[in-house]
Order: sequence, then C-alpha cells, then structure tokens
Amino acid sequence: TMFNQTKELALQSPFTFSELNRDVKQLAAYGVEYENLYDTTKRLADMASGLGVSFERIALAFGQVQARGWLDGKELRQIAYAGIPLLDRLSKYYSLREGKKVTTSDVKKRITNREVSFQDVKNIFWEMTDAGGQFYNMQLTLSETLLGRYNKLKDAWEIMLSDFARGDSIIG
Repeated sequence: TMFNQTKELALQSPFTFSELNRDVKQLAAYGVEYENLYDTTKRLADMASGLGVSFERIALAFGQVQARGWLDGKELRQIAYAGIPLLDRLSKYYSLREGKKVTTSDVKKRITNREVSFQDVKNIFWEMTDAGGQFYNMQLTLSETLLGRYNKLKDAWEIMLSDFARGDSIIG
C-alpha cells in the first residue's frame, strides 16, 4: 500500500519516486508510525517544496522533536533556518489557545523549560499544510512547472520499468 501511495504522490510532486521513497524510509527510522507515514511524508514534502529546501532538513528536525517529545532550541534553529516561522506561529497558537497574549519571549521560556510538546509543533506543521495553509498541496502546484513535468516523466519511466521487472503487465 505504501509503495503504491508513494508512486501516486511522485506523479503529483516535483520530487522523484526514489527521493520520496527514501524520505518515507527516513521518517520511519525517526519513529513515525506506519499509518501516519504517507500523510507525514506528503505534508513535510509540501513544506520542503514551498521553501525550496531539502526534505531531509525538515524531516530531521521533525523527527528529533518527535523522538524527544518536546522542542528544544537546536531544533527551533533548524526549523527557522529552513524558513519555517515556528516561533511566531507558536506565539499565535498559544495566544489563541489560551485566550491571552503569549509573546515569542514567552515561547522561548517554554522551550527552555521543555514545555513545547511535539504535538504542539506537529499541530503548527499541520495547520501550515491543511487546506488554506501556506504550504497546502505545494507539491502539486510545483509539479506543474517545467522541472516538475520533467520529474513526472522520469517517474513514469522508472515506475514502468519497475512494473516490467516485477512481471506486471504494462499492456492493457
């Protein structure tokens, strides 16, 4: 199932099938549960596409926060260097959730005190990739560029060769 989902995603993405397949394996190594692998891969790849950074960069920080269970300054910097305004987003997220102004300084104190959970970070990432978010379906958008179309053609060729090698019929 995951193989087929990854193939489908590759055909709608500026990333190649082999890149996405590698990314799925990387997230699995960071402890993302099987049932969440496709959705997490798609969302992080949408962010990487929109930011023009490598998937590995975002996945590394995401995976480290998940493994630890809370955000620390190192991952905050990694995420910020990738172009994700996590500190600002956390400030708005906590302000809305708590019904009072939570400044970025307050968020930094929470990070120091290990009070920013992985779930809070994940919620921010999901907000940014949900419908209406700045990275929603970014791969699909970028797959319509010339480079994206070229990668789609390469993927279709690789998938056809893979199907042929497995003995799947390619003629209807």
